[in-house]
Amino acid sequence: MSRAGPSNPEITSVRNIAPKSRDERGQTRDEVEKGRLMARTGGFQRYTDPSEVLTQPPDSLGYADDLDRFNRDTVGAEKMRRDAAYARKEMIYYARRTERSDAEEERWKQVETEYAQDEQSLAVMREDGEKARRNKPSVPYHLLSMQYAEDPEGEKLRYEDDGTKFRASHRAANLQNKDNATGFNPITGEQISAVNTLGRPRREDYGM
Repeated sequence: MSRAGPSNPEITSVRNIAPKSRDERGQTRDEVEKGRLMARTGGFQRYTDPSEVLTQPPDSLGYADDLDRFNRDTVGAEKMRRDAAYARKEMIYYARRTERSDAEEERWKQVETEYAQDEQSLAVMREDGEKARRNKPSVPYHLLSMQYAEDPEGEKLRYEDDGTKFRASHRAANLQNKDNATGFNPITGEQISAVNTLGRPRREDYGM
């Protein structure tokens, strides 16, 4: 038993269309390939237009709009830059002057406060009379004439000095008596004059 083969289709009228060239379609081969890459799907890498490779995004540091890129007024731009730098320096100088002026004003306020406190202390001292003594030496005797001052301190110093002289005279007399009890010079045989002793000073004589 023989198997029948496929039947040939019925021949009808065929419409033949002549292919168009790329020039007629208005696209080059490069444009066609770029269009296919742009339209592809399936999770491929994102397509980037080659014309945008050298284009900076607006949020990047290298971005410049057309107004800045085509601005040819370099002199004006340089003047603006210098004016901005000058204004910045002036602001710095102004801040420094203000700071120093405030510090100087605060210093003078401190000086005035200390001066007022000193004046108040001096006024209290003058009223009390404790340290309001003028042209008075620190010792109770005259520095040139060596005379005792005519006040209680001068009398006290004279009493102390007389007491020192009294003790010195008795000490000299005791040493003389112990060194030579006979009262004669052992070499010449002459009599030695005795040391004059002074009387003990009394407080009543000095107003103490």
